[in-house]
Amino acid sequence: MKCPNCGSELDPLTGVCPQCQGSENPAQATARAPASGAETEQAPKRGDPDVELWKASYSPWGMIGTWMTLGIITIIVIVVDILLMRGPLKNQVGPLWGITLGLVAIAWLVFLVIAWYRKMTIQYRLTTYRFYHRKGFVFRTVDSMEVIDIDDIAMHQNLLERLVGVGRVILRTKDPSDPFLVLQGVPNPEEAFKKIDKARRDEQIRRSIKVQ
Repeated sequence: MKCPNCGSELDPLTGVCPQCQGSENPAQATARAPASGAETEQAPKRGDPDVELWKASYSPWGMIGTWMTLGIITIIVIVVDILLMRGPLKNQVGPLWGITLGLVAIAWLVFLVIAWYRKMTIQYRLTTYRFYHRKGFVFRTVDSMEVIDIDDIAMHQNLLERLVGVGRVILRTKDPSDPFLVLQGVPNPEEAFKKIDKARRDEQIRRSIKVQ
């Protein structure tokens, strides 16, 4: 590009003329800026470092159906007990109030423990080349696969899961004995879906495989 003052070539990096220290038109400099920043993300290539791309653990909101069911049952039990206590049989059903509420409280406690256990023991981790699925506490199991072995990926959310931001991500793999890996209770499943799919496609590019 020529200097508008003296006609000399401008420095391509600074846009300043080395002769008269003049600069290019501001409008041209503004138009040039996005083009230089568009190449910040490099294409995947062999030898890229194996870094962590995504990590998450099981979200208790993955049991949203259970929480809704328990909530409805709790409301029904309380309403029925109140109606019975106000009826002619209130003396006979008095002990029933404590028993039913006790059973409901036990049910809540059991499922809260299950949710906490899943939260602490189910973990997902994605790196540049591999995907890890950890589960269990006393007997811990770690499933690991190369992202290149993921044939396809899908995401599923029902209405309740969309409202609380969780879902399931399903990986179809090349393993004939266990071709599907279902990731339950994934927080922000759309982000997980995109990152796993991108890692899979990037590895296909590195190995010069047709991107699926």
